[in-house]
Amino acid sequence: MITTLQDVLKEFKSDMERMEHRIHESLGTDVPLIRQVSKYILGAGGKRFRPLIHLLSARLCGCREHNAEYTLGGVVEFIHTASLLHDDVIDEAKLRRGKSSANSLWGNQASILVGDYLYSKALYHGVRLQNQRVMDVLSETTTTMSEGEVLQLMQIQNIDMTESDYFRLVECKTGVLIAASCRLGAIIGKAPLSREDALTAYGKKLGFAFQITDDTLDYAADQKRLGKVLGKDLQEGKVTLPLIYLQRKADAEERERLKEILRAETVTDGDLTYTLGLMAKYGAVEEALQTAQNFSDEAKSVLTIFPDSPPRQALMALADYVVQREM
Repeated sequence: MITTLQDVLKEFKSDMERMEHRIHESLGTDVPLIRQVSKYILGAGGKRFRPLIHLLSARLCGCREHNAEYTLGGVVEFIHTASLLHDDVIDEAKLRRGKSSANSLWGNQASILVGDYLYSKALYHGVRLQNQRVMDVLSETTTTMSEGEVLQLMQIQNIDMTESDYFRLVECKTGVLIAASCRLGAIIGKAPLSREDALTAYGKKLGFAFQITDDTLDYAADQKRLGKVLGKDLQEGKVTLPLIYLQRKADAEERERLKEILRAETVTDGDLTYTLGLMAKYGAVEEALQTAQNFSDEAKSVLTIFPDSPPRQALMALADYVVQREM
């Protein structure tokens, strides 16, 4: 029985080793700087979450080592990695997963151009599969992700951002690629539309659970263990679900102070301590985590259309994992 992330990685170890080889093999460039930056960020400690979700979806739909699942696993990882490179430039980030960010080592120009290369390479490998539905999903996904980046830019320091605004942003920036990873698995597995839609819904809900949990870590993470910097979103003026919930419960004076902190050029240790104190006072992090748990439960519920199998058990375990990451 597969019940934990460790179980998943053990059960599908050989598949993911093959996936890892394909990801690095698919870079295909003789330009040293592209190789350097790409290999650095691809090897920066990520769990290959999206390629794994894609592989499991393909296996759930009956795809058995036809190579397309490994190609598309690399494609979604390239798209994800390109978005990270661009995000770090926009955010002026110094760290990524506890290590120096690519832009802090090679500069913004190199990060943007290598990100562009990875986007282009992802679409190159997608086109070579000669499957129009695959290309439709990839083009729609990358377009929506770009819209998400602009939406996030528009919401910087907007203390009046609504829960609905937040969910739209999360769907564009995070949910759409995870949902696409699932849908692509169903497409190459030639699953009926009902199952393809179920897997897509699973991916979308999983994306919400993943991002909401990630946003709570900005106010509660163990920095050394997870490589998360407390208060990073606050420093960057990003309004996430814990802050939205806090705004609802805080009194007028507290809300005004939070607005000042969010719009300040620099968030001081005192500002962060004050905000964390309010988070604890009103249970905003716990409320956000409960919302993430609800999405996780909904993600698992849509998988009931599939009979029990190791891939289904693995997808259920991943839905639990995303909301149980250590603080």
